[in-house]
Amino acid sequence: MAKGQSTRERILSESLRLFNEEGEPEQSAVDVANALGMSPGNLYYHFKGKDAIIRALFDGFEEEMRVILRGSRGRITSIEDNWVYIYIILEEIYDFRFFYRGLSALLDRYPDLAVRFRALLAEMRDAIDDSLDGLEQAEALDIHKRLRPVVVDQIISTLTFWLSRDAVSANSLESSSLIDKTVFEAIALVVPYMGDASVETLNTLIDRYEAAKT
Repeated sequence: MAKGQSTRERILSESLRLFNEEGEPEQSAVDVANALGMSPGNLYYHFKGKDAIIRALFDGFEEEMRVILRGSRGRITSIEDNWVYIYIILEEIYDFRFFYRGLSALLDRYPDLAVRFRALLAEMRDAIDDSLDGLEQAEALDIHKRLRPVVVDQIISTLTFWLSRDAVSANSLESSSLIDKTVFEAIALVVPYMGDASVETLNTLIDRYEAAKT
């Protein structure tokens, strides 16, 4: 646990660790208190139960994700930029992976968070669309306007359900390999629309990806 953290920060940090590593449905506020070596009453002073902890964690995720999404506007001008940008998005999602591994069930339990998650997803959709705009203006891509919404939907689907898919896979990957694989899959969706120069850049990125696996 980080030095100098407040009790509230310690509770959130330990809750996030437990939810990510052990599964959120299996954990209670008492489990969090026990992991921290504090009384349930002390934890309750800061958070009125597990629901309050989950909402506070979502607050943090939402804030950090919006910073990432809004910081990309007008800055994606190459396939390499896009590769890095998607990697950053996936790293942030992985830090709060318990949300995504049981996404449907969690949003059913917390309708207020479902509304906020859908708004965040809409902002992500806008950011991805904006990144494709930047790539088209840089002549790295050329996507027919009627196909653009389909491509954006495919990318959003990849970025939303990669952790659920890995959770049910017989060959689950560790974090860095899983993120690398998912970035590669997202970029592959725009390969049919790349120009020759972009394909050369992509080949370099694929070489790096393949080298990282060995």
